[in-house]
Amino acid sequence: MSDNATRSLMIFFTALAVFLTPALAKADINLYERSGASLDFGLNLGAGVFSADSTGFGGNPNEENTGWSEYYVMPVLKGAYDTGHAGIFYGEMAYVGARTLGDGDVANFTDGDSKGWESERAYVGWRSGSLFQSLGEDAIDISVGEQDFSIGDGFLIMDGQFDFEDGAYWLAPHSSFDQAAVVNINTQPVRGDLFYLKSDADQGDTELYGVNIEHVNETLGTVGASYFRITDSDYINRDGMDVYSVRGQGTPFANLGAGDLFLAGEYVYQGGGDDLDVDAHGWYGEAGYTFSICPWNPTLSYRYAFFSGDEDDTSDYEAFDPLFYGFSRGWGTHYMGEIVGEYYLFNSNQEVHMVHLNMLPTEKLSTGALYYDFTLDEKTAGGNDHFAQEVNLYADYTVNDYLYLSAVFAYASPEDAAEELYGSKDMKLFQVAAFVTF
Repeated sequence: MSDNATRSLMIFFTALAVFLTPALAKADINLYERSGASLDFGLNLGAGVFSADSTGFGGNPNEENTGWSEYYVMPVLKGAYDTGHAGIFYGEMAYVGARTLGDGDVANFTDGDSKGWESERAYVGWRSGSLFQSLGEDAIDISVGEQDFSIGDGFLIMDGQFDFEDGAYWLAPHSSFDQAAVVNINTQPVRGDLFYLKSDADQGDTELYGVNIEHVNETLGTVGASYFRITDSDYINRDGMDVYSVRGQGTPFANLGAGDLFLAGEYVYQGGGDDLDVDAHGWYGEAGYTFSICPWNPTLSYRYAFFSGDEDDTSDYEAFDPLFYGFSRGWGTHYMGEIVGEYYLFNSNQEVHMVHLNMLPTEKLSTGALYYDFTLDEKTAGGNDHFAQEVNLYADYTVNDYLYLSAVFAYASPEDAAEELYGSKDMKLFQVAAFVTF
């Protein structure tokens, strides 16, 4: 794809948001509303342009410099009917058209011919409303169909797809599970979820059943635990695997006057298995502090993450399966590194140190820098384990209620393990993306 064509498409998305959304905001996108029934239409658009130098750390001289672009469009239709006394019935349908142009992403998940239309959400549900007043508003919420579902901050379950079959791998417009049945019990301070999920083919048609319980304190934060069993999958390590998780996130010392201190962490154990004896674990711990009395409200945080690798001299399968992790609390959660985390290491057989500085120069602008150090849990065949170091610089700008812009520059230096597996050159990546939501 030519630079002029790419530039024209980016200008189109920007102009659409800047000039057309004020008119749309005044227009009535509510298609129908009467006697408790409503029908609403929405539209999500995304576009991104990417350029990489020394692709594969220079290990592939035929594709050392890579450029590509990604696009998607997602019309959304939502409906609801409030019975007044017997709860609220609701549903949603969404369809995504996505495409990758140019060389395709640096991991070759997509190429210039990757494109397609695919259903993203198609589900119905019922909320209790004020039916069980003693338990609280919408205490019971039951939904069935193709839909999103997440636990905690997405360390383990958030994205049911991988977005390489139909293009737009990095923009990732697809996140729903192909089949899902979810019961939310939204009492306070304890809430819970019962769930059945089945992913798409990108994730091996993985099928599971589980339960999640959380204790929520609006001031101090949330602690939770979950368990699920994978009953079927195209991936041999997942069949029959039991997964246990405990986690916490929030400002636990807010009542002591330390409300600027944020803590988060999760531990996951994976065991059992029908075909393999799985014995794997992964976890992370994070601490961040916001200097709220300083200009730009800088937040400095540190995170350590560990994901076990498979030892060759044991009969157990010990490689941690990252399953359905997603992008939730911003950069670094839980795609760690715009080069290494997006295209080379995928939350298995690695340990990661991350330092993150974020600043807010204005209400609409967020800027920051991240530093990563990656080490393999199990060494390469050559006995190396230090994989790479990476720095990301980013700026996110909210133009208005409808348009969001993001730009990132990433620089990764290979260490002995990456040099053995790929190449010895420093890799650079620049990307800019625009998202429009009506």
